[in-house]
Amino acid sequence: MEGEVTKNLDETLPDEIRVPITVSKFLLREGDVLDQNVLYYNNLKKGKVLTKSDISIIQQLDEVTEVKVLRLKKIIDEEEEKEKEKTIEVVGPVAEEKPKEDITKLNDVEVKMGFTDSESDRKISLAIKKTIEKIRGEDYQERVNTISNNITEKLTETSELVGSQKLEFEKKLEEVARGFADVFSMSRLKSLKKKEDVISTNFSNKSITNYFYDLVIADKLSFINGARSIIVKLINSFGDDNGGIILSGLLQYSDMDDYVVSHSMFVMGVSILIAKELTKMVYEKVLNQKDNTKINPSILKAVSTKVYDFESMINLGLAALLHDIGIRKNYGIITPDTKITDIRNSKIQLHPSESSFFAQRINTDVFVQRAIYEHHEYLDGSGYPRGIMRYMSRFSPILTFAERFSELVLNNPFIPKPLPPAIAINHILKNEINKFDKDVVFAFIRGTSVYPIGSWVELSNGTIGLVSNISPKDKSKQIIKYVFTSDLKKLSSPTYIDLAENPDVKITRILNPIELSMKVGDLRVYYFD
Repeated sequence: MEGEVTKNLDETLPDEIRVPITVSKFLLREGDVLDQNVLYYNNLKKGKVLTKSDISIIQQLDEVTEVKVLRLKKIIDEEEEKEKEKTIEVVGPVAEEKPKEDITKLNDVEVKMGFTDSESDRKISLAIKKTIEKIRGEDYQERVNTISNNITEKLTETSELVGSQKLEFEKKLEEVARGFADVFSMSRLKSLKKKEDVISTNFSNKSITNYFYDLVIADKLSFINGARSIIVKLINSFGDDNGGIILSGLLQYSDMDDYVVSHSMFVMGVSILIAKELTKMVYEKVLNQKDNTKINPSILKAVSTKVYDFESMINLGLAALLHDIGIRKNYGIITPDTKITDIRNSKIQLHPSESSFFAQRINTDVFVQRAIYEHHEYLDGSGYPRGIMRYMSRFSPILTFAERFSELVLNNPFIPKPLPPAIAINHILKNEINKFDKDVVFAFIRGTSVYPIGSWVELSNGTIGLVSNISPKDKSKQIIKYVFTSDLKKLSSPTYIDLAENPDVKITRILNPIELSMKVGDLRVYYFD
């Protein structure tokens, strides 16, 4: 590197003693001597004395997690002495390091360090906690109590509950109330709107996810909060903006990228969206009824599995992130345009159980592990690996649908040609509805409409546009972003129209995004302003 002096091992002073150690790439020090070759880099061979630029290059390599180096014994001794000093009790006030304000203040290096370093993991955990507290607001517990009281008033026969039944009821009541409060807290968030901000967030999440996969497969992962931070960042970035969630997922999906990373991130976004909409549906069923109909406490228990607070959303997101890691392990890095035609191949058939094994090895929640195992199982018994007709995990119905929708609409190794989102939904409703939990399918349609967000459509006024969101005034109508004229000329200034406010404008035709992109170029440039 310019301005830096490259040293060789034989130039070090003869009286300096060096000790071989293996360290995280994030704990390398200037002056360490490489005790191994680093991949295919000619200037990073065994015997190289590391400069700041060398260390920066190594830290950017997702394939590298730990590095063997020779470090001066006197430096190691100094480090050990500092560690001893930390354990000495100090009388009087000790200044604590101020935790990061929230998850947005953590950079990628800090998050990646957290997978193997306990102190970094602690900082990430505090940042996650701070972010969730910020989303919930200071009045959170007050809102939870109010919701809990309102639910109790709607229920019958609660006074007859005693012992373990009463304890179970109170637990479910608290869970449901927190889920309602959390979902409605998301409406307070300001969604990312600028394309450069969305691209930056996507790039960060993909880089962290890729590094996470490598550590999990190599069995070198010690802590998991770095992965949890990806889901929290998604929630914090888009809140209740379903358009932002879907379009962000489509924007990051590229035929040149690692399929498993891009696909899993899209599935994660769809899953969070469904969980949010399911919770709203239950709220309307339990609390938002126009009459004063009373509800049996057993109903609360039944619907509680479809209510998601932030913790359950994070676990659902982890299941989505990890569900195809078995494919990554068996096939390595493959692009979406790679074609794997024999889906009955044993490697494909086994990937749910292999992915579940990885989730178990890193001590995820048992429902996360089970959902990963079941993500290709269908309620009509036509799925694999076991052909079961009943799910064991509350996350499975959502993950299974999100996986199938992603498989239908995005270019991937397992289907010959993707479908436009609206055609895909129509296909599921006509041909596959018995495979899925109908509440999950309806929650997705409720959140994205029958012309799902990301669809390209032709309108009755002679324009071509993108379904960018659903109308807040009528959930069955869409907000369309005008982009092209009927003869595919780009409009000088794209505008938005709410079809609920313009009943004369109709969607007349669904367009195939692949065919459209061949005529006008990459459509992803129009997802955000």
